[in-house]
Amino acid sequence: MADPLWEPGLIVREGGADNELTVILLHGLGADMEDLAGIAEAMEGCRGVRWLFPNAPVRSVTLNGGARMRAWYDIYGFGGAAGEDGDGLAAMAGALGVLLAAERARSAGPIVLGGFSQGGAMALYTALHAREPVAGVLALSAYLPRKDLLPAAAADSPAIFMAHGTFDPIIPLDLARHGFGLLEARGYRGLWREYAMGHTIIGEELADAERFLWATRAAGRHGEGT
Repeated sequence: MADPLWEPGLIVREGGADNELTVILLHGLGADMEDLAGIAEAMEGCRGVRWLFPNAPVRSVTLNGGARMRAWYDIYGFGGAAGEDGDGLAAMAGALGVLLAAERARSAGPIVLGGFSQGGAMALYTALHAREPVAGVLALSAYLPRKDLLPAAAADSPAIFMAHGTFDPIIPLDLARHGFGLLEARGYRGLWREYAMGHTIIGEELADAERFLWATRAAGRHGEGT
């Protein structure tokens, strides 16, 4: 389903007439909006959920030799001296903020922003830095970008679910663990889960994520924290 407010493309899955929760999921580097769309069907217990799967724009990615592909921001590398695309992260957070604002105008229910790999990193950055608040973040096989800019948690900060594979060959487990530790140190409420998997998504992980979504939806309904 196309949406004129989101030019790169957008898939929408409606959970029913009275959606109580909106979930926006961002795909990984080089993938597209179709990549995570099956999650809406896989989480059979999540009824009354409006799912959105946006496309990232096509851009050159330094880490991949300058090849053009769908990416939320440029990646220079994962080493300490590689640096990060701060301008790209900020620009895309602004664009996603427009999408979040449109969804907030549509429904008073809570919004969860999430993603896989680079999409999960983008979701974390947007949720922690954009002006449009979200109730929760799903960061699957992801890492925390711009640790140097991490703000302290506030009363309305989102709950965070981070999950990672112990055999992930793309994003090191220690990198993701370190980011989650920083989040906890800054006062964020969160859940950390590890699974015996590589850089992928498995059923056990989706079951845990589904429970997180249920808790976030219930908290939003009653005006409490998760």
